[in-house]
Amino acid sequence: MSLAIDWFGLKRGEDPMLYLDDVYRYAAMRLGQREDAEDIAIEVVQALPNPCSKANLRIYMLGMARRKVADRLRQYRPNEELRDNDAAARFDHAVEDAEMVGCALKQLSPEHREVLTLKYVIGLSSSEIGRLLGKKPQAVDSLLQRGRSAFEEAWKSLTSEEVNL
Repeated sequence: MSLAIDWFGLKRGEDPMLYLDDVYRYAAMRLGQREDAEDIAIEVVQALPNPCSKANLRIYMLGMARRKVADRLRQYRPNEELRDNDAAARFDHAVEDAEMVGCALKQLSPEHREVLTLKYVIGLSSSEIGRLLGKKPQAVDSLLQRGRSAFEEAWKSLTSEEVNL
């Protein structure tokens, strides 16, 4: 398949490349491997119809990524963590914090991990998360609250510090 799709010439739908980074970040947070996240992002773009005139293309693409990530997770559990090439050599505070957040997220249930990733990494609203997960916004808000509480407990067990969300 080719990514040479004439999105700009058609002007009827949104440009899916605007949301490629969101799809990649979602897949990277869920899978933990850069190569797999890149594969998922490209597969999502390739699977889009041409022209794509979906009402909310961002949610549609994240939904596709969610299903592809679930398929990939059923195949195997990743052994490697997502890291920059030189992150292991650097010991600055931001890298340490990112690793601690990753450790805390691993202690959460998959549902809490997913909803927190969609909210705080991708930046979706409760109603957008609800459309993606097939839940009402109020249910998403409750799930977010439980997820934040679980994250706070996991964070305290790792660092003995308070969480500032």
